[in-house]
Amino acid sequence: MFNELFFTQEVPTKADAYAGGGVYLPSDVVWPHSTDGQPLTHLISFPGSWFADALMNEGYWISIFIPYLPGEVGHYRKLRALNGVSEAVVIGYVRSSEERKGASNNLLDCGRVLLSSNPDSDDDENLASKLDGIDAWLQPSMSSNIGRRRLSIYGGDIDISLPNNKGILSDGMGYLFLDDNFSDKKGTGCGAFFLQLG
Repeated sequence: MFNELFFTQEVPTKADAYAGGGVYLPSDVVWPHSTDGQPLTHLISFPGSWFADALMNEGYWISIFIPYLPGEVGHYRKLRALNGVSEAVVIGYVRSSEERKGASNNLLDCGRVLLSSNPDSDDDENLASKLDGIDAWLQPSMSSNIGRRRLSIYGGDIDISLPNNKGILSDGMGYLFLDDNFSDKKGTGCGAFFLQLG
């Protein structure tokens, strides 16, 4: 049994995880930029309660931002783990009531992401999009000095929520690592995101 992510084109409610669209970052949190100074693109956001039951009513969220230009694939290289880091940015924050769109190349699609218990057994060859469970790597195993893997996203799955930006993770796997004390860390520094291609 494992907790599987399901990507849809449904409009997310306020409580739902979602891919694409804008982000409810507080105004005092700076929109993340790439190493060359360009605004990063919001990839996906999750309620903190997915990772810690104690955050159920706290309004704490985790968002992943990536360097991305529609129609280009240069971001794949920027998302791979080099010396334990990539150019993706993971931000933890208390959700604001105002949506922000900080990058001109924002993903216009916005699809709801659901979490459901899958009765099948989990193992190190299970490349489903999932929360926690057994590590399943496309390439050599990964570790991060920030924390441990908490989420895996299969590129073909996220394409369902982002039909106008298919291939944003190619047919690879995106891995979210979170610090064990992520909820104590607002802004960057709570996690890391990496992409492995098959």
